[in-house]
Amino acid sequence: MRYLISFLIVWLTFVSASGQSGNILGKITDSSGKKTLSLTTITIFKAKDTSIITYRLSDDAGLFKIPSLPFDMPLRLMATYSGYEAYRKDFMLTTKDPTLNFGNIKMSGTLKQLDEVIVYAERPPVIIKKDTIEFNASAFKTLPTALLEDLLKKLPGIQVDENGDITVNGQKVNRILVDGKRFFGDDPKMATRNLPSNMVDKVQVMDDKDEIAQNNDGNLSRIGKVINLTLKKNIKKALFGKLYAGGGTTDRYEVGGIINTFRDTFQISAMAYRNNINRAGFNIQDVISLGGFNRGSQITTMSASSNGAFSLNNISFGGGNNGISTSTGAGINLNHSPTKKLNVYGQYFYGGSSTTDFNQQNTQRFFGDTLLIGQTILNSNASANSHIVNAGGNWNDSLTNINFYGGFVYATNQLKAISAGSILNNKFGPASNSLGGSNTNGSSNTFNYNINISHRFAGKKAKTISFNHNLSYTQNPIENINESVNNYLFPSVSTFVVQQMRATNSPNTTANFGINFSNALTPKLTLRINQRFEYLNQAQLVGIYSKHAATGFYDSLNVLASNDLRREQVRWNNNFSFGYRVKKVQINLGASLYEQWISNQYTKGSSSELHYSNLLLSTGFNWNRINVNLSTNASAPSINYLNPVTDNSNPFYIVNGNPNLSQSKQTILNASGTIVNVKKNISYNLSLNASVENDAVIQSLEVNSSGAQVTTPINLDNLQRLNTRMGVNKQFKKNPRFSSSIDLSFVGQFSNSPLMFNNILSRTNSYLVMPIVRFTFNWHDLVEFNPTANVSFRKNTFTSPQFSTTDYTIQYLSGEFIVRLPKKFVWETNLTYRYFSNLAPGIPKTNVYWNAALTFLMFKEDKGQLKLAVYDILNSNNNSSRLVNGNLIVDSQSLVLQQYFMLTYSYNIRSLAGQKTKVGGSQPFGMFRF
Repeated sequence: MRYLISFLIVWLTFVSASGQSGNILGKITDSSGKKTLSLTTITIFKAKDTSIITYRLSDDAGLFKIPSLPFDMPLRLMATYSGYEAYRKDFMLTTKDPTLNFGNIKMSGTLKQLDEVIVYAERPPVIIKKDTIEFNASAFKTLPTALLEDLLKKLPGIQVDENGDITVNGQKVNRILVDGKRFFGDDPKMATRNLPSNMVDKVQVMDDKDEIAQNNDGNLSRIGKVINLTLKKNIKKALFGKLYAGGGTTDRYEVGGIINTFRDTFQISAMAYRNNINRAGFNIQDVISLGGFNRGSQITTMSASSNGAFSLNNISFGGGNNGISTSTGAGINLNHSPTKKLNVYGQYFYGGSSTTDFNQQNTQRFFGDTLLIGQTILNSNASANSHIVNAGGNWNDSLTNINFYGGFVYATNQLKAISAGSILNNKFGPASNSLGGSNTNGSSNTFNYNINISHRFAGKKAKTISFNHNLSYTQNPIENINESVNNYLFPSVSTFVVQQMRATNSPNTTANFGINFSNALTPKLTLRINQRFEYLNQAQLVGIYSKHAATGFYDSLNVLASNDLRREQVRWNNNFSFGYRVKKVQINLGASLYEQWISNQYTKGSSSELHYSNLLLSTGFNWNRINVNLSTNASAPSINYLNPVTDNSNPFYIVNGNPNLSQSKQTILNASGTIVNVKKNISYNLSLNASVENDAVIQSLEVNSSGAQVTTPINLDNLQRLNTRMGVNKQFKKNPRFSSSIDLSFVGQFSNSPLMFNNILSRTNSYLVMPIVRFTFNWHDLVEFNPTANVSFRKNTFTSPQFSTTDYTIQYLSGEFIVRLPKKFVWETNLTYRYFSNLAPGIPKTNVYWNAALTFLMFKEDKGQLKLAVYDILNSNNNSSRLVNGNLIVDSQSLVLQQYFMLTYSYNIRSLAGQKTKVGGSQPFGMFRF
């Protein structure tokens, strides 16, 4: 009890002392006193050493008020505004006179740059120059160990999420420049997670002018941001990086490193890693941006897990929640700016992984009074290797910008699996069972290049023209051997043996050319012309082979079951639109003549020549960062749905094609917006997407009493979808020693879709409601706490009485807590909690994943770090999940990596004195993370 009383006394003393502070207020105008200057930076320094105490921005009326200032200390007020002389005034507050009114502060205009009218030591924390916000890096204190990412987290209006993605007042940061030059391609995290913060002098935030040139519809909500870092004058070259190695219980290990160097205009980065702790060496944005996957439209498949593992176009880049993986990777990046206008780069990446997995899947399929209960056990071993080569560059001057890049990806994949399954019918008991194995070998080759040219006409700000050309080629031959014994127990007993190899290839060539022109016909009326031509040459090549009785090889082509589909498609989108501006509101009205010529050639069956002609309309309005748009669209069915060859490699899941599918037509409503109060560091954001689709392609299902199902794509009308997200974010970053933020979001989803099951047409209503709350707390970089929580409520209802309502809830909570005390020690822990309200018997509903670590910092500038970590303290990690699709419920769990201890040593390489790496938190390359 006495400890509690002592604590209360100390706490009350602290609160009482904290309340003993003064405040100042005033108004900022120009020299005439008539024009108020909003967003003027008012900075309070200690007069003795010009160290910053706090700052504020004036409001729309030019008013400011600064509370919580100390008594009996000589202070200095400085007001700064671009285009005006700085205003300075020394003052002191006392308990007798705790409030000081500066009245009307008149500022005199000047032609000098702001840097010329203030001394370096008095630079304000924030300067707003027209469309650029400039932060003085030295005004935002960070640990000597901090990286650029840690500095950005302290800047008002800037948010950095757990994946390292950056937004400024809700708008995504597309790239980071260093002294005006691109840094390691266009991925911001290559800079934020490698550059020490103490190298940076200024952080400048501005609109992405490249995106403005490419999006000429006036919709500013789609325009991202660019951050330019101005380095300190004495930094012309640097070498920095990290090497690490660790070993743990149950034979766990990790080893790797990254080295970065730049000398004036030349930059080089090299990285390599290997581990068997389910950790990817590269994150997904690194590969999309640096690997060239975002150049063109060649991403056909993408999958990702919550711990950072992912694959693109069936290329695995390591890691994973499912199974236990060994991952290997290496890469090199070169970047050179031979002139102020030209930047060129080249990259190579290699990634490999090997994964062992055990998966249990429980299913429930209900219709009428019948319930089919299934269970499948799968053991698998998978391996993947990929090589990525990419090169490109950028040339720009004040009016013209040229981007060009090309890349090549080669990947191989292999999967061996053994499975056993059974299906139980609630009416008569066991219905079927199966036992089998499969062996899949595949490869993928992708080549692409792109060139984009944009030009703004001198003296005509609203007159722009841009050209874009892209070419990509992909092929992915796959051989899949299936051998299984399938027993049907009702209505009669029978056995079906499968011995089949399915050889497929889907070569794809895509070429497109686009031209966009925009011109202001009058000060209020703008004309936009957008032309886009596309050529696609696609194929679905399917060969079915039987096992040769004598040799045992799969070399007997089943001509009757094999078929090839080749498609040539030409698209022309001819768009004209007008924008009419009334003050800050722009109204848009447009129309497109969308022509599609399609030739489908089948080895068997009749071929088809199709021509679709559609008049597509669009209308909407933009107001500041708020955009509302209503449009129509049309799309031809994917080639994946058309091949009439039946895929019966799994007798319990037979897939048909349908060459008679029609094009689908959509009516789409999009709304998005961000409202920002810069002075109060609060932002509101909203996004909404609603659509109605007719002749939508859905899968018609037929399931017999033994559980075998046949799917066939068909066209049905009135598929409705609604997705919305809204949120508010408040940041508290005025105190140099303390920063925090709170983010409240709401996600809602609704769909009303047709369901065709055993020739019964029903409609499914699917609902998702998910509130989300995030909180961040940072005290002087010594204590950090970052929790996140959400609850998702999901429900499916049906119009037909043949199907039953399903609903379940998922609760999620995660957070990390870091303490950097005493000196040279870092304590950290993180926890993830997940709970499913409904799961099949035998599959755990709750998952608690708790980790903790202690790091000891060694040597001068903390270059050495020795970390002891324990993962999954409770030995309770699992990855149970539930998926509901129509009248099917799938509950599953897989093999996961559970409790192990790891001792890791890291060494930081820094060529500049005082440069260190921040320790603790979710960071890549051997650092502690979920």
